[in-house]
Amino acid sequence: MKFNSLGIFFIPLCIFAICNQKTNVQATQRPAVRACAALDNGLQHNLIQRTPEGSAAAPGKYPYMALIGQKEIDTVVFLCSGALIDKRFVLAAAHCLVRLKSAIVRLGITHLDDLAQNNSMVEKKIQAVHVHPEFSLFSAYNDIGLVELESDINYSSLVYPVCLFTGAEIPLNNTKLYATRWGGNGERIVGVVPMRILPPSLCRDAYSDFKDRRIADGIQATHLCAHTVNQSVDTCGNTANGPMVLVEDEGLNKYRLVGIDSFGLHCGSHKPDVFTRVSEYLDFIEGIVWPSK
Repeated sequence: MKFNSLGIFFIPLCIFAICNQKTNVQATQRPAVRACAALDNGLQHNLIQRTPEGSAAAPGKYPYMALIGQKEIDTVVFLCSGALIDKRFVLAAAHCLVRLKSAIVRLGITHLDDLAQNNSMVEKKIQAVHVHPEFSLFSAYNDIGLVELESDINYSSLVYPVCLFTGAEIPLNNTKLYATRWGGNGERIVGVVPMRILPPSLCRDAYSDFKDRRIADGIQATHLCAHTVNQSVDTCGNTANGPMVLVEDEGLNKYRLVGIDSFGLHCGSHKPDVFTRVSEYLDFIEGIVWPSK
């Protein structure tokens, strides 16, 4: 397995190449948009009902969910969640990926202790890790990366990519958003939490008194802040680094990936979770996943 983190030494090149946060590419010409159109054509209506808060998601309800783990002597230690975005790539938080070795990805499973799911899941070795070249372990900026699998995924009702959100802004009103994460505190299930995005000004205000070198320059446009819709349900007990999706058609499993969980404070802090805003990194993602499109 190789790790692509050489961008640290080539930041000037990166600035003029794929790492610009904004792009001049016409929206309809974007590789991510064309890839999404193809994925939407493959969606099929499902009869899986909405997952109640705090319970395990039914198999196939969130078919993009990926669990990233590291193989130890006689077990697998699962570190974070990611989102399948193509037949060969999973998008995840960079701080989870930089130290991976002997790593695997599991897909098509929502409960690690379910024997039937374990028999039907897909497990792939990781061939390469592509961390954003401007990411640093000492900060929460550019906290995004890609896992490249050793071979292509065969799509099914249980394993299917999610489209990237490519719009300029996420509507704040009447928008349904879910954070899907592997549970913590001994829970070995995919949990689903409805989320609400905060306006950028409120997001900055929420962390204006927070002194931490991870966000020494404050909340940026590359961040996305979100609270749980039901404040009695806290995401802090879950495995971090999960994806947040915008729901377009729940009956079709039609979602758009808007954020990757970057960091949050301790339980009861009342501060929002901070996600990496996926739409700000389309050039970086497209340059690796769809370089010839």
